[in-house]
Amino acid sequence: MKAVALTDISKLEVCEKNIPQVDDHSVLLKVKSVGVCGSDLRIYQNGDARVSLPRVMGHEIAGEIVEKGAFVDCFNIGDRVALGAHIPCGLCNYCQEGLGHHCLHGWTIGYQYDGGFAEYVLLNRTMVENGSICKFSENTSFEEASLSEPFSCVMSGLRELSIRAGETAVVFGAGAIGCMFVAALRRMGAGKIIVVQRSRGRREFAKSLGADVCIDPVAENAVQRILEETNGHGSDFSIITAPSSEVQSQALSCVKKKGHVLFFAGLPKGKKTEMDTNQIIYKELKISGVHGASKSDHREAVRWIDNKFVDFSTFITHRFKLDETQNAFLASKEKTGVKSVVLPDWR
Repeated sequence: MKAVALTDISKLEVCEKNIPQVDDHSVLLKVKSVGVCGSDLRIYQNGDARVSLPRVMGHEIAGEIVEKGAFVDCFNIGDRVALGAHIPCGLCNYCQEGLGHHCLHGWTIGYQYDGGFAEYVLLNRTMVENGSICKFSENTSFEEASLSEPFSCVMSGLRELSIRAGETAVVFGAGAIGCMFVAALRRMGAGKIIVVQRSRGRREFAKSLGADVCIDPVAENAVQRILEETNGHGSDFSIITAPSSEVQSQALSCVKKKGHVLFFAGLPKGKKTEMDTNQIIYKELKISGVHGASKSDHREAVRWIDNKFVDFSTFITHRFKLDETQNAFLASKEKTGVKSVVLPDWR
């Protein structure tokens, strides 16, 4: 089969690999669509201690089951499925509590195991028994289904926020994740949605998804504008999807007393934020972080996509053939459009 492997920092190579062999407990998936995630890009640029080279990356995967083991009863050949990224052990305390994304082993597709930038991907016994392999509707495209993994992380964040109708939210960053937050917040009945984003194109896209106010932080003081838009009170929620220490500080300043700040995007290695904890104390702020998604979050994300609560097809702005995967990474690095997907079947 054809695959694309990371062989060195910033070096992807098209290669031929043997089609993985299925044992009695595993499943072979023919990859139909795989998205380029920001974490893929970080591994591509900087490497990762969990990733040995060469490695086929890619964890935002949707495809069709083409072979299964003799003891696999929960899936059939021909099933259209979307994958969660995590491979929970099923035995540690976190897994036992339904928090497989916090499994002590930290196994992830595209990290310790080959991922979706290939014609086929093997789902081992641990993934089949404990991971999220979710069937989706015939009315949902493989491209849309591959967005269920990043959207499940958004679902995880929204679960932390417990937003109520009419409440005001600020979203820092209007990349794919930030815009998914915007679209979901609008569908859930949020009041005013304010987006802070430098790129004009992404501000316009956020606006099309339901953002009420889009602020260019280069052209104006974002915190001051947010306070003006909220009658001096600040927002109910601040959601940080941009990896910036400056933004993390601003998020504390623009949220109201008793407000909630959600940290979604981590900082680059070696970067730290000097945080004014007095704001947390005296404004009685709630601070949450979110990383990854549980199996239930992923299932909910698939339901959102299947039920067309949001038109996820609009997020996919660039499509690439498998042997163009390097171009897909460059497009993501240059922040061209919103979301790039690789389609291994596309000839």
